[in-house]
Amino acid sequence: MTRSWTIQQAFFQSSGSGSMGNKPAELPVSIEYAVLKDAAAGAPVPSHGETSPGIDRSDDRFKDLPRDATIKEYKIPVAPANYQSQVVETLRGAVASMPEPVGHNGPRYMGPSSLNEASIRQMVQSFKNGQLLPMKDAYKLAIDAFDILVKEKTLGRINVPVGKKVTVVGDLHGQLFDFDHMLSLAGFPSADNQFLFNGDFVDRGPWSVEVMFTILAFKVWQPNGVGMNRGNHEAEMANHFYGFFGELEVKYEKRMTDLFAEIFRATPLCHVINNEIFVVHGGIPGPDPRVWWKGMDNQISFDGRQLQISLSEIENSNRFMEPNPDENPLMVDLLWSDPKGKDGYGPSGRMSSGIYLFGPDVSKNFMEYNGLRMTLRSHEVKAQGYRYDHEGQYPLITVFSAPNYVDKAGNMASVAVLTNDGTKMAGPEFVQYSAQPHPDVPSGAYAVGGPLHPENQPAR
Repeated sequence: MTRSWTIQQAFFQSSGSGSMGNKPAELPVSIEYAVLKDAAAGAPVPSHGETSPGIDRSDDRFKDLPRDATIKEYKIPVAPANYQSQVVETLRGAVASMPEPVGHNGPRYMGPSSLNEASIRQMVQSFKNGQLLPMKDAYKLAIDAFDILVKEKTLGRINVPVGKKVTVVGDLHGQLFDFDHMLSLAGFPSADNQFLFNGDFVDRGPWSVEVMFTILAFKVWQPNGVGMNRGNHEAEMANHFYGFFGELEVKYEKRMTDLFAEIFRATPLCHVINNEIFVVHGGIPGPDPRVWWKGMDNQISFDGRQLQISLSEIENSNRFMEPNPDENPLMVDLLWSDPKGKDGYGPSGRMSSGIYLFGPDVSKNFMEYNGLRMTLRSHEVKAQGYRYDHEGQYPLITVFSAPNYVDKAGNMASVAVLTNDGTKMAGPEFVQYSAQPHPDVPSGAYAVGGPLHPENQPAR
């Protein structure tokens, strides 16, 4: 099949703003696909941007590109047959030798058999009252969850029986009191109502630890009824800057951050529901090859992919790493990309090279090729908690589950509920909700520079 590369000028909407003008939060982190450096004084100026081996830059499809454009191969690294973490194994031994908690007044985790709906409800209530799992219990629950996640595929598959439903939960960002309210509306995971948590569980919200341990408790309680997708905030750089690692260090100890880095690397990147619905935190695979140039702006739109990526390729791709566009552009696309209104690909308003927007033709082509009929994603604040970003026969819908994001956005939140009506997955129906009152702890309290960050705490 011959690939084509056409470039055109086009205006498009960035769907991250919504009707309220809320912009998606940006990491102050450069996720670089290509590093463009100014030539040092007197140094020879390269004739063109970096080009991966095997790509013929003289090909007609690249003739309109600026000279400084980089053209990179689209790599899909294959997952290892078995992933073993030395970090987890070392901690497993250390936790076994920890003393049992004595006189602990709060929630406990005594192994998978200790979890049920009543115990998790009590756990959440204890979290809201400021009580935590004891150190040893917290480690045991996190390691038990890792042992389940590490055996799953990069693309998970959810089967919803006839008459049953699945609830897809978008970004939560450590907003515990809103999370608890959502559960009061949507119910707890069960055989009749599976749950899929679609990434960005943590960061910014000051109860990320409590939200994360609740999700892990759900996963260990019902490993086949609760799915987890990794989001762009399940990454070491994000967790360092935006609070989750700082919160772990304050509420437990710094060593626990290494364990959660491994848990997030083991978390699948996407799921497919009943072979119909693609669920991913960010978006659709990006352009192939990866083209970027200095000054690329949001008036550019281009047709960048003629060979589609299959679900099988995603399923067997390697996720056991940090997001790195040089090594795994597919992961970056799935975690970071956003939809736009016009056809083709374009540069992301998130202003990091190697992150793209994708139009309705891109999502349609991907779904049509893979026999899908809908995509649910998250990653962006929406005024009503959801939005049909791409409509028509192959809709792409954003669902966002953190109301009044960062205590400022003023947005509603929602979760998406799909039901197997015997012929297809019907819906989604959206359960909407508003922000709930919470203790006076600001969003970002544990982030770098925040009032509760470990660097601002007195020495223990």
